[in-house]
Amino acid sequence: MDDYFEDVTTQEVPSEAPQFDQGQIQQAQYDVFSAFQSEVPIPSQQSVVYVSPEQQIRKDKLKVIEEERLGQIREKDQQERVLKQQKKEKGREYLQQFKSQQESDIQQRKVLNKQKQEIWFENKKNHSQYKNSWDQIASNIALKDGEYPGQKDVTKMRQAILNKRNDLTK
Repeated sequence: MDDYFEDVTTQEVPSEAPQFDQGQIQQAQYDVFSAFQSEVPIPSQQSVVYVSPEQQIRKDKLKVIEEERLGQIREKDQQERVLKQQKKEKGREYLQQFKSQQESDIQQRKVLNKQKQEIWFENKKNHSQYKNSWDQIASNIALKDGEYPGQKDVTKMRQAILNKRNDLTK
């Protein structure tokens, strides 16, 4: 096994090799970070690239197309904002109209309910004036022969109601 590793030779690092101090490395890193933070451009190598006239024309056309596309997007966004605002305004108007209609309906129902309640109390007072329930029924029908407006002959029914009232009052 030792024979296997004998071929591998190790080289010693010459003492003249540059030794980097850890503090220097960190300081260089901090300098880069500080330059980035303060938005000072880091000195870098700038390369000059040759652009042919055809490529420049193509780039210009693409730039114009991109600007047109961005303009269309902005216009579409503006139209969408306007439509959204119009829909909101229409919704507010509808809601306001709905609430006012609901309030007027509520007020009308209150008035009708008060009228119905008054009529109910009036009927209750009238109901209590009759001693017999058949008296109230007889008061609701036409007792004279010519008063009934209908076509059918109801004389027998009228006579039965009157007899029932008379039986209960005796």
